[in-house]
Formats: sequence, C-alpha cells, structure tokens
Amino acid sequence: MSCILRVFGERLDINKLISTVSMEPDRVWHKGEPRYKSSPEGDKIIYSGAFFYASDADMDEPQIQIEEATEYLNNNLEAIKDMTKFSGVEEVILDFGIELRDVAIHSDYLTPALVKVAGEAGIGIELSHYPFTDDES
Repeated sequence: MSCILRVFGERLDINKLISTVSMEPDRVWHKGEPRYKSSPEGDKIIYSGAFFYASDADMDEPQIQIEEATEYLNNNLEAIKDMTKFSGVEEVILDFGIELRDVAIHSDYLTPALVKVAGEAGIGIELSHYPFTDDES
C-alpha cells in the first residue's frame, strides 16, 4: 500500500461522483456488494466509495509519499474540493500506508505544505501503520 485518497459515503452515488471529477479512480466499490469476493453471501459493504493513488512510493518511503501526495493534492485541488462538497460524501481522507518501524519511538513528520493543502482541500489525513513483512522468504 502507498498513499491513497479515499472518498466514501453511505448514500453516495459513486458512479455520478466519478463522472463529475477529472480524476481517474484506481478502485470503486458500491454499497451492498460482498465485502470479500471469495464470500459472496457473506458481509456486505455498507457504503460506496473509491480510492485514487496520490503516491505509489513504498511503505518504507514515507517522505517520498508525502512529497508526491502534496504534489497530487496541489495538482487536483479544485476537483478534490468539489468532491468534498458532493452530495452523499461523508469523508475524503488522504491515507498514508507506512511501514511500522522497530524503534523506541515511531514518528512520521507531515510537512507544512501537505497540511496546508489538505486543509485547503477540506480533507483529513490518516497514517496507517503496517508491520514489516519480509517477502523474500
């Protein structure tokens, strides 16, 4: 996972939203769809939404994610502002997927430029920390 911009809402017409913004989503889901494709009769998704990649930097590159996400927000600021005001939208969140480091104090710095443009866009920021996994075993 990298940094994604996620939009969702229980009463959101996600297809209509996608057709009105100039940004291309990387994933779209609809309320009522199965939560897991492997279990179509299981839990259902309770809201519609989409996500857009704001950075494809790796989880162990949080500062690159922050730089790329800041540029992404600046380049799409008006579209994101429109998205936050769209009927049915409950949240628009910039979510950073960050590798959980094995250190005494884990901290991640958000630049003033990122905080400023996120505030201007009217979106929240989330830091999702994931444990390190060695895929080379």
